[in-house]
Amino acid sequence: MILKERQKIPPNIPTASMGDIAFLIIIFFMVSTVFTRDKGIKMLLPAKTEPTDIVKIKPENIVMIMINPEGALRVKATGYGEGIDLSIQQYGELKRIIEEKLLERDTLLVVSLRTSRDTQYKNMIAVLDQIKLCRVTMPDGRELRANKISLIPTSGE
Repeated sequence: MILKERQKIPPNIPTASMGDIAFLIIIFFMVSTVFTRDKGIKMLLPAKTEPTDIVKIKPENIVMIMINPEGALRVKATGYGEGIDLSIQQYGELKRIIEEKLLERDTLLVVSLRTSRDTQYKNMIAVLDQIKLCRVTMPDGRELRANKISLIPTSGE
């Protein structure tokens, strides 16, 4: 009896469904992945006004805070002469100064925050947090906060 030699079949991997599997994996990752958005600073901004709507504010109602690139502050307000210089470690003192001005000026107080473009972002946020923490209870029971904040980037010192 003569045996026939078997014909050698090369091994192969079925790839017909490979495309389907790849698309299923892509869909799985698209559905299960959560994309986070940067939230930024949450602030209520005023409505857009016309250039002719200029609001004049008396200088005694303004507390001006300037932050230099190193993070040091200069606070200028009526009654403080040339201003007060505060280091990064003294940011808590800013809350006391603004609360004093809130007691004097009531709802007319405007806080102007001027930062150098080279100032670290964390320093500006730390100062902004101190301003937002300011709360004063008036003798008639009203609670005042420093709600009017002006953020102004400056190019030079």
